[in-house]
Amino acid sequence: MRESKLLIYGATGYTGRLAVTEALRCGLRPVAAGRDPEKLAALASATSGARVLATRAFGLDDPAALAGALEDVSVVLHCAGPFSRTALPMYDACLKTGTHYLDITGEIDVFEALAARGSEAAAAGIMVLPGVGFDVVPSDCLIADLAARHPGGRTLRLGLAARSGASRGTMRTVAQAIGQFRIRRDGAIATVRPGQLRHAFDFGPPPDAALVGVLGDVTTAFHSTGIPNIETYLQATRSFTRLTRVLRGFGPLLAARTGQALLNRLLDRGPEGPSESARRTAHAILVAEIEDVEGRRVAARVRTPDPYGFTATVAVAIAGRALAGDVKAGYQTPSSAYGADLLREFDDVTWEVLGDQATAR
Repeated sequence: MRESKLLIYGATGYTGRLAVTEALRCGLRPVAAGRDPEKLAALASATSGARVLATRAFGLDDPAALAGALEDVSVVLHCAGPFSRTALPMYDACLKTGTHYLDITGEIDVFEALAARGSEAAAAGIMVLPGVGFDVVPSDCLIADLAARHPGGRTLRLGLAARSGASRGTMRTVAQAIGQFRIRRDGAIATVRPGQLRHAFDFGPPPDAALVGVLGDVTTAFHSTGIPNIETYLQATRSFTRLTRVLRGFGPLLAARTGQALLNRLLDRGPEGPSESARRTAHAILVAEIEDVEGRRVAARVRTPDPYGFTATVAVAIAGRALAGDVKAGYQTPSSAYGADLLREFDDVTWEVLGDQATAR
């Protein structure tokens, strides 16, 4: 049997560094990996006070070299996006080496592509669990719990209010998906125009209004619950409302190659991500609402701490469970792998039922 070993790929990125730090704090001995050996050496030097950090430099464009780099690895935590470009090469290597695959994506196309290959992962005896960070872990657990308590749901609506900045990697993913606002209708994914759908959620702090957005739950919630109609929304803050208006007028131009190049140049000039002081006060609120065929609705809400720190915490916790052999082969969502109560294991998370269902629990 191979030694139980965790490799964190994209370890020198914004979220990857947080994951490495969290893994060391938890007593794990990860291998920090990425393309740039100099950045990896700097990371190892910066973390040497906690524990000696092993590093491994390789790219994702050479399948043979990639598989060789994973030959002795039991679990990969993949943190290098955009995952639309990086997920499948890493997954293919995991399939060859019998390595369990975790990532922190929120991209619908990635979830769909990996779900479509779940049977081969099951045959290989590996777990494929994308989306082991924010928002998917808290949203998936919230939705799965609500659906189990109130079966028969036909429509799911999820709202997100984030009091947090965004990393450069997150914004690159957002830029790549510009104009592709998608929902699920009768089991199939459909595209809607920015601002086409609006809904009100009890976020707590105003505003309650939200506009249709793009969250990976369009796929993950479908696999976790089977609910055929799914819509995801972002709180209608001034900045998101302005962005929606821009996308309605210029979305196709920004989605074109020239527009994407311009957006990426602008992102390169910005900060890598929120500062540590900003993350200390950041938090996020998720509200899930399920409606049945007769129009009856139930809703629940969770509040999590800083999305980036929380991503590192839950991703490393799940990686630790996988290292210990706590896995389910094939494609999984957080709740299908570990149950909806997974979320209740983490500190500083509040979870409450809203409205008339408050006494049901």
